[in-house]
Amino acid sequence: MDSASRRRPRWRTWRTLCLLSALCSLCALAAPTVTAQQPAPVGRVAHEWKPVREGDSNVVAIAVRTTLSGFPSSARFSLTVPIMYAGVPDIALHTEQLSVRDARGEIALTITDDAPNPGGFPYYRHYRAERAVQFPLTYSYRAKAPRTSFRGPPFGLLAAYGGVSGAGAGFLVLPEISAPTTSTVHWDLTDLAPGSRAAMSLGDGDLTHLGPAADLQQSWIMAGPIGRYPATGDAPFMATWLGTPAWEVEPEMTWAAEMYAFLGKSYGYLNPLPPYRVFVQVGTFRGGTALASSFLGGAAPRAPGAAATGESPRQSYTHEMGHLFVGAVDAPDGISSWFSEGLNTYYTRLLPMRGGFTTVEAYGREINKDFTEYWNSPSRNLSADSIVKVGFNDNTIRHMPYVRGSLYFADLDTKIRAYSRGRRTLDTMLRELFIARAAGTSITHDRWIAAVVRDAGPSAKDDFEHVILLGDRTLLPSSNAFGPCFERREVPATTISGGAQRASYEWVRIPSVPDSTCRKGN
Repeated sequence: MDSASRRRPRWRTWRTLCLLSALCSLCALAAPTVTAQQPAPVGRVAHEWKPVREGDSNVVAIAVRTTLSGFPSSARFSLTVPIMYAGVPDIALHTEQLSVRDARGEIALTITDDAPNPGGFPYYRHYRAERAVQFPLTYSYRAKAPRTSFRGPPFGLLAAYGGVSGAGAGFLVLPEISAPTTSTVHWDLTDLAPGSRAAMSLGDGDLTHLGPAADLQQSWIMAGPIGRYPATGDAPFMATWLGTPAWEVEPEMTWAAEMYAFLGKSYGYLNPLPPYRVFVQVGTFRGGTALASSFLGGAAPRAPGAAATGESPRQSYTHEMGHLFVGAVDAPDGISSWFSEGLNTYYTRLLPMRGGFTTVEAYGREINKDFTEYWNSPSRNLSADSIVKVGFNDNTIRHMPYVRGSLYFADLDTKIRAYSRGRRTLDTMLRELFIARAAGTSITHDRWIAAVVRDAGPSAKDDFEHVILLGDRTLLPSSNAFGPCFERREVPATTISGGAQRASYEWVRIPSVPDSTCRKGN
């Protein structure tokens, strides 16, 4: 059994409404695909996870016991755990008391660490067996669960409200096996309060998963006295929460379920609509981070005895659910953000307005906020690879592909409509690409260039490369880039960073155009 190369993390994130959270942006999870028949699973990886409390305190760790069986004996065997995962540090350092045994007894391990990955991107620790191993093989360890959340994305474990939440990537030591396997998860909740339950992106409670062992990294987990929407049964949209958010949970999850259904109808190529799960982590984290068919969103806690106030971060919810449909392009981590994050930001603004979930005025405010952020940013002309090198060290720069990409797509839609004389739109071009991707044809650089040149004209290749990849051309979207209800006007010059004066632009609502036209026109 050869050690597998590290699986590339598949996740995406969004900023909070006030752009304060430090969130992650690597490569987006591609939409579901139809591929050739997969090989039959080999072997079994059986996990037992026990959240551990000390006395009446919060959870202090998850005790893990994993048994591997049904594999051929091997002279090469290794386990791996992240050292850094998307800006979340010290995951490997929270791994304690690791012990590996087979029929011959304890297996000595050699520890090797990957070189640090610039910008806070993931790199791993490897535990390599110093002798040949036999199966069944069992390893156990404790993963510490801090009581305070990280400043960055919520992949690390967080102990709160009598339970624990986080991501598989934040605590799992996994075998480096490339072949698909049968993975099982059994939760031992005996240390938690009576009535406690557990849930993951992959399902509720104990479960079985067929696929690479590393798939469990890409799942949110939540265990404790959790709430659930709907209270019983399965539905296309489900939610789980630990703690009491400041806002009323059930009405906000009903809103999110309706938005999810509308997104499915708008994108139109995933039929039937796949199940989707939301996890609400009450604490200091704000924003949302998506994994496979799920995301974890943060919420402020409600004070004891206080009434519910406000709404959930609905824009964040829309964006995270949108990642399921937008998916990914075939490009290196970070570089691909122009599509996975930029396109998703474009539709996060547009689709709620189309569906009546937000007002036309709110749509206009989002247009101008994003354009101002792009136009006045000192990083607006950085190349895509330069932004990746900065990574999590500067969230303002790391966020540039979101806003720059979203403005690029708005302008591209206008050019497609003009070049095709109204017969084609960005929606129709993307629908074709999405359907082909779902059938197994990835969106490569060449495939993207061919599509935009066909639909927007020969200059579209040059536009894409200079605005998105090289970043050496500043984008000014056309006056009608945001539909028939807005027109571009110049704004007097203002002082930007460094004391320079720069004129700007804004898109102003045209009063004579009714809202119904706005919702249909773009």
